[in-house]
Amino acid sequence: MTQSPPPVPPDWWRSIFDEVYLQTDARSILDEDLTRAEVDAVIQALDLGREEAILDLCGGQGRHALEMARRGYGRVLVLDFSQPLLAWGRSQALREGRAVAFVRGDARSLPFGGGNFQAVLCLANSFGYGATRGDDRQILQEAHRLLQPGGRLFLEVADPGYVRAELPLQSWHEAPGDLVVCRRRWLTPDHLVCREMVLSRQRGLVRDCTYQMRLYEPEDLKASLAEVGFARVSVSQGREPHSRPRERGALSRRLAVTAWK
Repeated sequence: MTQSPPPVPPDWWRSIFDEVYLQTDARSILDEDLTRAEVDAVIQALDLGREEAILDLCGGQGRHALEMARRGYGRVLVLDFSQPLLAWGRSQALREGRAVAFVRGDARSLPFGGGNFQAVLCLANSFGYGATRGDDRQILQEAHRLLQPGGRLFLEVADPGYVRAELPLQSWHEAPGDLVVCRRRWLTPDHLVCREMVLSRQRGLVRDCTYQMRLYEPEDLKASLAEVGFARVSVSQGREPHSRPRERGALSRRLAVTAWK
């Protein structure tokens, strides 16, 4: 008999993205080669100009924004809910002398006026965390509101075909700071659910949490974006940005979405 997935707090995303996350996901979020490849893809897909106002939505510690600043993009702003990640990003920007702004906020209700940006980026699957589809829709509505006419959105999510057919239901990997990360996964009709246990060889259990992401098929994404007013919606399947092939969780293979206002 297949075990049912554990319950997931509706607002799990409010607390999980902290200093421990910077260690458990370091193999991706601190991988400079990966970050450069992801930024390459965005610049090419949206034909970004260096003078354009760009919002890195749910941008965490600003790894993409900082990489863009290194390339001469001078008007990049990071919006995220996590104070620890924003603090890390601000410190890194200060060390490098980069003019990247970091703002705390909820992606469902953004603290900016409409039409302030020419591009909105939502990278590395920061979409689909909402408790309901309505939460996800609010994020798309806000992205549309913030864009100038002719502005562009780049959205990245896990490829549901990979998640359902190839992602192991159990995995573990070593992380910095003597940590071992163990993950048990469940698939429901709409979600990937994960229980994550983080163990320290010296201190024992560091974290035991559950989280989930909604899985979006390409046609569902197209319909959702069209409903809030986006046009010219295109979905590219099968993106594998990692230069060193190995299982990296749900983002080992991705859907990349572009849309215009």
